[in-house]
Amino acid sequence: MKNVFVVIILIFSVSTFGQRVLIKGVAIDTFENKSAVQISVNDTRLKRFSSDLSKYDKQSEIKKNEDLFVKTDENGYFEIEVKLTDSLFFKSWKHIIESYLVSDLFKRDSVRIELKPKVCTEYIPCDEKPRMLYAFIGKKIKVELADEIFYCNIIPMDPKYKAKYEILENLHGEYAKDTINFVSYDHASIERYDDYDNVLIYVADYCGELIHVKYQYHELFKTIDGKWASPYNPHDYRKIDSTFHVKPRRIKFEKPVVIEFKKENLELIEEKYPEPYYEIKNGKVKILYGNYPNELFELKKSTILKDRGFFD
Repeated sequence: MKNVFVVIILIFSVSTFGQRVLIKGVAIDTFENKSAVQISVNDTRLKRFSSDLSKYDKQSEIKKNEDLFVKTDENGYFEIEVKLTDSLFFKSWKHIIESYLVSDLFKRDSVRIELKPKVCTEYIPCDEKPRMLYAFIGKKIKVELADEIFYCNIIPMDPKYKAKYEILENLHGEYAKDTINFVSYDHASIERYDDYDNVLIYVADYCGELIHVKYQYHELFKTIDGKWASPYNPHDYRKIDSTFHVKPRRIKFEKPVVIEFKKENLELIEEKYPEPYYEIKNGKVKILYGNYPNELFELKKSTILKDRGFFD
């Protein structure tokens, strides 16, 4: 009889904590509620830039799905339906993020969350020219969103990321270790270096901190002869003339590098991916031409890296 009683209690407990409940209340910041407070389920909103999954799918899902994310109205009021086992994260600009268990909020007679302001730090710009440039073929180990710094005197426009890569081959700078840790700042890029497992990437030493040279990288894929190569990108050639010694070359990749597209975008695709560098067929673009890492470095060295003061 005692065993039967225990089973009944367990079933009731699982059923209760699996149910959905409506949490409603008020969440405000300390700046007279001038900014809406964002409420996310299980830290969904805060991790939307994670490189583990497709960030664009996640952003679209979060915007459309009120089960994952809501904002307070002009009076600070919110309501959201969640599971008792969930957590809610409350976030507002210039304020400390707070999190609560739904099971605890559900027990309250009323819910009122007042976020505390962050202590700001003065931003001091780095006036020093980069002391060293490292160009290397790297394999991604980990890239994650870094802690946000609240500056008193500027509003940063670029999220900060922490990256760790295995160095497969040095092309310039001869970094002494097998792995490298650096930070990067990207402003709403359609594609980012960490979308790919292997890249030729450029990292510079600014005021004692290793920082990714903004937007500068090449995605790399293995060729049938075991080398690394990157698909042809016309932007790499836009600042050089026809006499430059590096040219796009026919590359046989170990696995076909293809881009899928919708039929209604065919005209745009044909303009963006011209022949003979690409083959467009059956809703896919197949990359036929590319360059090896040493050639890509020569292109950057003569264009973007030169413009940014790394080379004369």
